[in-house]
Amino acid sequence: MKKNIYFIQPNTLLGNSIYYPYAVGVLSSYALQFEDICSKYELAGIIFKEDSTEEVMSVIKEPEIVGFSNYFWNYEYNLQQAEKIKEKYPECKIIFGGHQVARDSDFLQKYSFIDILIFGEGEIPFTRILRALDKNESLENIPNISFRNDKGEIIKTQDKAEGVENYPSPYLTGIFDKLLNVPEGMEFNAQLETNRGCPYHCSFCDWCDYDLPMRQFPMERVKKDLEWISEHRISYCMCVDSNFGLFERDEEIAEFAVNLKNKNGFPDKFGACFAKNKTDRIFTINKMFNDVGMSKGVSLAFQSMSETVLENISRKNMNKDKLSEQLELYHKAGIPTYTELILGLPGETLESFSEGICELLERGQHDSINVFRCEVYPNSTLSNKDYMKRFGIKTAINKLNINHCAISNAVFSGGLEYIIETSTMSAEDLVKATVFSACIQSVHCHGLLQCFAIYLHNAMGVPYYNFYNSFINFFSEREGVIGDTIRRISRCIESTAEGEVDLSYINREFGDITWPYEEAMLLDYIYKLDDFYRESEEFIKDFGIEEDIMKELMSYQKNLIVTPFGNDVKSTYNYNWKEYFYNILANKEAKLEKKENSLRFFAADVPSDWENYAKKIIWYGRRNKKTIRAVESV
Repeated sequence: MKKNIYFIQPNTLLGNSIYYPYAVGVLSSYALQFEDICSKYELAGIIFKEDSTEEVMSVIKEPEIVGFSNYFWNYEYNLQQAEKIKEKYPECKIIFGGHQVARDSDFLQKYSFIDILIFGEGEIPFTRILRALDKNESLENIPNISFRNDKGEIIKTQDKAEGVENYPSPYLTGIFDKLLNVPEGMEFNAQLETNRGCPYHCSFCDWCDYDLPMRQFPMERVKKDLEWISEHRISYCMCVDSNFGLFERDEEIAEFAVNLKNKNGFPDKFGACFAKNKTDRIFTINKMFNDVGMSKGVSLAFQSMSETVLENISRKNMNKDKLSEQLELYHKAGIPTYTELILGLPGETLESFSEGICELLERGQHDSINVFRCEVYPNSTLSNKDYMKRFGIKTAINKLNINHCAISNAVFSGGLEYIIETSTMSAEDLVKATVFSACIQSVHCHGLLQCFAIYLHNAMGVPYYNFYNSFINFFSEREGVIGDTIRRISRCIESTAEGEVDLSYINREFGDITWPYEEAMLLDYIYKLDDFYRESEEFIKDFGIEEDIMKELMSYQKNLIVTPFGNDVKSTYNYNWKEYFYNILANKEAKLEKKENSLRFFAADVPSDWENYAKKIIWYGRRNKKTIRAVESV
């Protein structure tokens, strides 16, 4: 009789969708391709969501091995299940691997029910472990693992740069077809791996083993994976390459995916982390996606605008001077872009971060800016004790709070280590920087006061930093919808240091899901839009805008915002607002001129209730400027 192997890789349920357990699928398909393995072992089951312990134990029968894929969102859950399994089946070997397993023996020292740890890429060591256990051989000669021997001693083996050059696809081998017990109404998202490795050594990242080269997987298999995804009507495909577009052949892969959508309708969307410096190729790929509605937006990632910070984290960015050119190129093609920053990196200050985010506005990035709190992963340079001491890094471990997740599932069984203070940014400054970034993302990028900020900058020389810093200071101590939201979010951020569940916002008016701060701020303001603009007018009048311009600009600004009601509005103006803002956003010379004109502001397919509006316009439409109405001359 064959020996039973089980895997547990619970992923996050987002609405009614969840990712395939791709990591354990790859381990399975790699190991079971060998006759000596598949003749002795059988893949008996995969737990891919956070089932109860009772459900897990009802599935697992006479296990020889149970492998756990560990990430920050699931490792606590995995520990609970592993302990129960070991208690019932003491002879079963419990193996832990994944990004949450640091390259030491800490998990073995803490948890007696774990038998083996795998570090880095798991396919080769897992296969060797199966062979050794079957033959009752020692594990000491298997690199990149740590284990507890028969005497109870913990042994860590040699670290060795070793990774796969290819593996059978878990989609094509039928692993997911056979073993996943899928509840009615649940949909899967797919992951596509066309290559593995990363040419960069960013200190905050644990993406790959620095000693392993980049490896491109066979094009034939990549295309067959895409065909499987299309035939199985998977709406969202996430390419998990570190830098999609790095290689010339990536254009061919993108074109193949587009052809499948045109033929079958799937995949509907294609997401990726795009390469930073292959600008022409990245534009070509994204234009293909955008032309058929597959684009999730183009990331122009910087992480920080500070040269000091970039040096500290071994990061080399795109030339800043090229950013404006790229933004103009994408703007002309109608392709949305977004820029990513990380808050709390070593060497960053409140001033450098706030001024950096406004520098992006100065260079023309008005579409979307995503700011992530700096996370510390176990196998990153950032987690090194000497590195942390050098930069005065202090952290707190929070129960992960997952955005856009059902409230009942928002606190996943894991934990994530966040930076809460550095030698250059105090805990208090980090709160201020978070509020500032949420303000820029919600009030500017989503359009609420974008026109006023742009006009004051272009016509009166007011720096974006001055405008939004003054906005926050003006309302921080005032009662009203703007000030109340700023203070509420500030209190949530402050509690991060205590390890509370605070990284999302909940308002059941917008559905039983969680929201990131910037989207929460936006929803609160649009929910009481008239109050927001009444309060904002009190703030803006201090900048001395001429009365007739102020009146018209306020009308134009209000009419741009998509709400759950009344999304077809017509107004007459005495100034050329439409052309004025279009030219500025296209990085062209712009002049405000008197010109009587009538404009229509409109948006189609907008839900009329707040819950679906929040989901479709704010969540799904974040990177496509869905909060801003189209404008046409009448």
